[in-house]
Amino acid sequence: MKFISKWALVLLPALALATPAFALNNSEEPGSVIVFPKFVNASRVIVDGIADIARTEIEVGVVCPPGVPTTSPLCAEHVPYKIRFHWVCPGIENVNSNICRETDFEIVVSINGKAVFSADGTQINSNSPIVPAPPCPRGYLIGWVENFSDQPIKFDALIGDAVIRGPGVSPNGWSTAISAYNAIPIQAADDGTAQGSLRTSDAAGALIFDNGLGHYQNITGSFYGDVRFDKTAAGAPLPDVQSRTFITFLTLDVRSNRPNNPTFVNLNFYNETSRLPSTTNPDFERLLSTSREFVCWDQVALAPNPQNAAEPFIDANLTQAFMGTRKGIVIAGLPTGTPTMKVENGAPGDEIGPVTLIGIIETNEGLGMDMWLNRKYFFNTVNDSAPVNTRFVP
Repeated sequence: MKFISKWALVLLPALALATPAFALNNSEEPGSVIVFPKFVNASRVIVDGIADIARTEIEVGVVCPPGVPTTSPLCAEHVPYKIRFHWVCPGIENVNSNICRETDFEIVVSINGKAVFSADGTQINSNSPIVPAPPCPRGYLIGWVENFSDQPIKFDALIGDAVIRGPGVSPNGWSTAISAYNAIPIQAADDGTAQGSLRTSDAAGALIFDNGLGHYQNITGSFYGDVRFDKTAAGAPLPDVQSRTFITFLTLDVRSNRPNNPTFVNLNFYNETSRLPSTTNPDFERLLSTSREFVCWDQVALAPNPQNAAEPFIDANLTQAFMGTRKGIVIAGLPTGTPTMKVENGAPGDEIGPVTLIGIIETNEGLGMDMWLNRKYFFNTVNDSAPVNTRFVP
């Protein structure tokens, strides 16, 4: 099991060796850590005739932590806080040693302040911080609060979101698809320590998510989400609007710039039905069970792209025509009772066993002549509240 193999190898301060009590992060409260599950680092686009618009805008704010009086010196006007960020890139199994590349940087934001920056290395305007471009076209971003001695601290103050635009489409090459999602905050451990207190790490300098003393709260290894099955040609079911759906998977069990073993996640898809439950109803809760493997981060389509046979997909049957309905649900990491796991393949130094899983679901809608990129939107996911201990190694 991962809990045993992981922590048997980690040397922690004596007080941290007590068995931690599980406590999950609250995605509705500010955190000491914040995760943006997807960014797009690509050529800028034209919006309403205005050129040089970033494909991704990352927005992060710092607020007074819940429970801290606004009169506290911690929350005084203009008090600065430093956030260390890491762009995390996907690895490719059995290619380049399964290494997940990353680039880190820091920004400073004051209480009740907000910073907005792009994911392409170019400033949005003179108010945006200067940050490096990620070393990949897509991946995720993780950030945490530090003091000015570069030490992670407990300061449950981070909130944020990301805005992602689609590429240009006909007839004028303007970007028309835009969507946004809320970032995922993770609070410091519920350990009785004060806001501003140091967070401890292991010998590798990892962020530890186990709700232990001086650490951060847990997250889970599963999610539930809504999906719209793919439709890339005219036909039933109605309404006859074409679309394609993508699922983003990521794990926080990452060793940045080092080899990583692949993560395997079980997937169950179910359809909807307008008819009453019946043993003779062929549409009722039709099941399609499959799986997906990835290294650190992945975005994958439900079904094949008829205009690009090389594009990865989950299963050719995840279409409206086969499933019989427009929409359904996906259950990731739970279907057979087998948790999301890392399995050794290409990175013998990386840990194996149950790992964390985060997901978002994105649907692109429009006409096939524009690669179904006229409009787009995200579905949030929810989890089963079953915690997983994990480490993120910067």
